Order: sequence, then C-alpha cells, then structure tokens
Amino acid sequence: MPALLAYTDDALLARHSGYHVIAHYLPDCEKVVTPRREASSLVGRLRSKVLRRLSFSRWCAGGSFEMEAQINARIAAGYVGCVHYLWCDRDMGFLDRRIDPTSHPLIGTFHQCADILPEVIRRVSSLRKFAAIIIMSETQRTWFQERGVEADRIHRILHGVDVDYFRPVEQVKDDVFRVLAVGGTRRNFDMLHSVAATLQREKAIQFEVVGPTDRKAMFGGMTNLVYHDRLSDADLLAKYQSASCLLHLIEDSTANNVVNEALACGAALVSERHGGVPEYVTEACAVLCNPGDGDEVVNAIKLLAHDDRRLSDMRLAARAHAMTLDWRHSAIQLEQLYSGLSS
Repeated sequence: MPALLAYTDDALLARHSGYHVIAHYLPDCEKVVTPRREASSLVGRLRSKVLRRLSFSRWCAGGSFEMEAQINARIAAGYVGCVHYLWCDRDMGFLDRRIDPTSHPLIGTFHQCADILPEVIRRVSSLRKFAAIIIMSETQRTWFQERGVEADRIHRILHGVDVDYFRPVEQVKDDVFRVLAVGGTRRNFDMLHSVAATLQREKAIQFEVVGPTDRKAMFGGMTNLVYHDRLSDADLLAKYQSASCLLHLIEDSTANNVVNEALACGAALVSERHGGVPEYVTEACAVLCNPGDGDEVVNAIKLLAHDDRRLSDMRLAARAHAMTLDWRHSAIQLEQLYSGLSS
C-alpha cells in the first residue's frame, strides 16, 4: 500500500537533521509539506486560533491546517493509501474525524515524552482509530496502551541519522579533551553548569555548548567553556567531528537528534540513564550515569579524559553503532509497516 507523508517544515529543520529526513529515503511515497507558520492575514490568523481550540493537537499552526486541506484535496482527487503524519503530536488537526480507515489507514509518529502528551493531544479517544502509532522510545508505549491503543498497533521505530553527512574525520592530535553539549529542549542546564564549574581546574578539559540564547548568560565568565547560541549546519558538524565526547544532560527525552549525530561523527557519549537514551546507545560507546548524579558525570568525563585507549575504542564503537541507526534501516521498517497494512 502506498503512503502519503505529511509534515510541516520550519527553519528549525536543517537539511540533514530531523525526522523529516526519513522522507528522502522513501522516494516512492507521495508527500504533502507546508511551511510551519501562521497565516499572514488577520482573518487567517483568527481562523487558525479558532481551529486550534478544537484540533487533535493543541500545537497545530496555520501551516498544519493548510497541510490538512491539501491532504483532503488529494483524497478527493482519488488517492487511496496510508496517510502518515510524521509529527502527529504537533500537526494533526481534524483528519482523525474525517478519514475512512479502510481506504486511508492513518499512521502517526509521536515524538513527545509521555508526560507532555496529555498537554498536547486533545482527543485521546481518536488514538484507537489509528492503524499504526509509531513511537520513538519504549517510554511512550504505556501511555498509549492505557488509552486503549492495542499493543499490535504500536510500533517502535528508532529515530535515524544521516550517516553519510554526519561522519568522522581524522582527528588532529592535541592535549585537549573536548566536551560538547548541544540543544535546549528539556536539557538540564543547572547540572551542565555545575559539572563544567567543578572541572574548571582540569585545564586539559574544555567545554563547548551549543544552546539557546536565553541560557548563555548563566555560563558567563567560565574560563573552560565557550557558549554558541548560533551555528550554521556546517559549523555544528565540525563541532561534532572535533568533540571527544557529547555530554547529554536531560530532564527527559524520547529520541534526540544530537545523540545520533554525535555518535555518527565518532564522539563518545556521557549522559544520564534517562528517558529513551539507553535505547539509542550501547555500553561500548556510552557512559550512562544515574539521573541527577553530577559527581558521577564529573568522574565519567575525567576517566575518559585520562584514558586514551578507552576513548579511542568508544569513538570507534560510536560510529559502528550509529551505522545501525542509518535512516535506510528506518525506511525499510516503515515500508514493511505500510505493506503490512495492505495485507
């Protein structure tokens, strides 16, 4: 059965990063893509505001409703097949009420953590209408099952990574252990600050943080840390490639682009054993610490910084594991799912 892939696109979605990249590996699928923006006219903005009060997802933007109108037009023109919302928890408006599940099986990929989903999804009863729900992490499964979704309709397909773009380069030998932290959503910035501050006397350990502008001030004056609030895709790639390890401190997560991308570039991982992180790594490429234990994180960084052999082994293991997360593997699983819905 063919599939129609639907998502809104915005400036936060880089060419090589984000879940939308899966669409490039599904060339036989049709696509409906609209800008994730509000309408420019007053009437359009008011319409979106009213629709958002009733939509499946409370996060719908004007572009979400425009996308849904295009899907309806495709169906009216004779399209028969699956409809797959790549970001169902932010883009689904009203299609759950209109679609015929026999001719147009509905598939939704959900990215948000289980504690956020109740805030986002308005019509949880509609979840039982989905032919398939794709989750990013097993931490989401129970939430859907408790809302009546049958177990065989819930499919974990891990977030992938573009291993051709995110790849290692030959390291320039120096005496600095480079700790990289990237991202802003649900990051534990207080612990990141504490860890970096504790390691200020370790002159061979240097931190680079790529994060939101509103967090920059809290790291001011730290001699072992450089904070970047704006980087191009090429500059971010270079940071991954030069990093000794990615430091990933989080409040919760399902999947994180930065973990997959750093691993693909050959960076070891130091993180908390939290959310979906353990599902995306192995012991060979990651050190997972108890959530909230800053001392354990500090010790993990120091251990790697002073053990060249172990670091080298972890970097090789990181790249090897990232290859198992190649988007091509995710695409095969999706194709099998689409095919199964037609049998």
